[in-house]
Amino acid sequence: VFFFKQKTAYEIAQRLVGSEMCIRDRYKTLALEILAEAELNDAELLVLKQMMIVLCNNLQAESSPASNPVLIEFNQYSIIAHLELLKAECKARNLQKSYTKVCISLLRYTKEIRVDKAFLDAGMACKDAKMLNMAFVLLNRYLDLAEAIEETEGGSGLQDNADFADTDIPSPFETPLPEKNLLAEAKRNEIRDWVLQVSVEQQIAPKLATKVCEQCGATIFEACLTCPKCKKVWEPCVASGYPLPKAGISYCKTCQKGAIKEHWTEYVKATQHCPQCK
Repeated sequence: VFFFKQKTAYEIAQRLVGSEMCIRDRYKTLALEILAEAELNDAELLVLKQMMIVLCNNLQAESSPASNPVLIEFNQYSIIAHLELLKAECKARNLQKSYTKVCISLLRYTKEIRVDKAFLDAGMACKDAKMLNMAFVLLNRYLDLAEAIEETEGGSGLQDNADFADTDIPSPFETPLPEKNLLAEAKRNEIRDWVLQVSVEQQIAPKLATKVCEQCGATIFEACLTCPKCKKVWEPCVASGYPLPKAGISYCKTCQKGAIKEHWTEYVKATQHCPQCK
């Protein structure tokens, strides 16, 4: 059944034209259904990524990216599918630096992917990478989400979004909550105990990592693709999802996509291929 859907969807994508909005709606529904799963299927993600690339290429022939919101939306689905596939591969190959950055990058897409899993994975990745300031903030948000899922009317902890103000991470009021928690209560308590321990011992300064905007000089969240002050937009690194800086970039000779040199080197050394076009 999956192979039939995969083949049919891909063939439709190749001949999609501007008037077929109902087909585009079906693709949006398909994309959101695949991305919202707690346990993502790599085969489905790969097909989704390929389909969205085909769709975007067709749409680009019809209009400029800036004037076509459908193109922007479908390109985002392609990026999310790419990052989810990259995340799984980096984890399997123990590429800790790139894995951690990919997990953090995926937080900007919590309207489309499962929000509690995104914060849990990013928080635990930061904890393992000894990025304890970030780990505290992200795991604290995960616990707030877990509490909200348990309560029928949402958790009061989600009222405070100060830690994520002026980032491109969606507000908790914009993200759908899953019906059930990912982790059993005992596992959630282990995370809660760690958060309380580092808070009491005052080992950290709980805050997101920052950088200086290259255009306006404002201090912003390091993973932002759009500066909240001057609105400068960065392209995402294909090996980490982080914004591409002015310098220190490696480009794939085949697909011409760019990556932060550190993450490109780590990934290519392990895989011998480009993370985007392989």
